[in-house]
Amino acid sequence: MKEKFYQFRASEDYLFYYFESRSEERTIPKAVQFEKIGADIYNLGFGDLHEGHDFNDVVTSNNGDMRKVMATVVQIVIVFLGAYPNQQVYFAGSSPSRTRLYRAILSREAEHWSEVFDIKGIVKGKPEPFQSSMHCEAFLISHIENTYEARSQQKGHL
Repeated sequence: MKEKFYQFRASEDYLFYYFESRSEERTIPKAVQFEKIGADIYNLGFGDLHEGHDFNDVVTSNNGDMRKVMATVVQIVIVFLGAYPNQQVYFAGSSPSRTRLYRAILSREAEHWSEVFDIKGIVKGKPEPFQSSMHCEAFLISHIENTYEARSQQKGHL
């Protein structure tokens, strides 16, 4: 992603991240949290931070910096996958419109990531190679060298 992004801080285990969305009118604390939901899958949760580690992933902040906020989340995913290279990141919007927003961002950025990340869209509960025209329920991202196909090819299978 070529967009500028906010500086962020990570917890020691790289499962919780903090940054601030800034405009002339206000500063909004933001959080990204990864929670294990499967053997090799972590759910990405993201939203406005409240007291402690609680955050609201439904609120629309309208702080005028959506591109920079999303670029920050992308950078956090990159850092997370660097710390947990054999894992996958699962994410979905908190509403159909947010899921469409994520699909649009992935569509715009997929060519920049295609050599490094394997991006899948979840359609009817099953992961499929991501295409910009897909109507996805959610998304999965992993390092290419950690996908089943890449591991099998390295072992001489498939």
